[in-house]
Amino acid sequence: MRACSPSARRWPGKGALAALAACAAITGGAYAADAAALATPTDLGTDGAHAATHGNPLVILFSLPECCYCAVVRRNDLAPLTRMPRAADRLVVRELELTGTTPLAGFHGEQVRPSELAARYGVKVAPTVVLLDRDGRLLAAPLAGGDVAGMYGAYLDRALDEARASLAQPNAVRATDPKK
Repeated sequence: MRACSPSARRWPGKGALAALAACAAITGGAYAADAAALATPTDLGTDGAHAATHGNPLVILFSLPECCYCAVVRRNDLAPLTRMPRAADRLVVRELELTGTTPLAGFHGEQVRPSELAARYGVKVAPTVVLLDRDGRLLAAPLAGGDVAGMYGAYLDRALDEARASLAQPNAVRATDPKK
């Protein structure tokens, strides 16, 4: 199992090697599954429209490869939201790498790179979660950083409530993208 702290990267003693081998056999690529748990967007306009059909924001996780904090947020907080039993409760959650260079269709059909989107929303650390309306406008302040205090779920719930409330008011002035 990977650890997030540098001190946990020490090589284990001989007695722990058998335990690590057993854990590796049991988990069998759990971290590889973490990497694939969220879909990569190809068309943000379509994703935003799909999310809006149920009054939900489009949720985007900006991550980095091998980021253990990203893996925790992905696995514990975001992936379960994509598997809710009722379609109206199931969120559209996508993941983009901060360093990504492959263009995708933006909210208005324009080609945009993940790194350009990150800059547009002021994303500078991984993980960062943004909640957007169908036009790509921020609905709540971005959630930057991982869950170091055990409160991430509460922060995410509060941001989702704020985003949904904003979406429920069709004539409300929403937080706008500072780069638009």
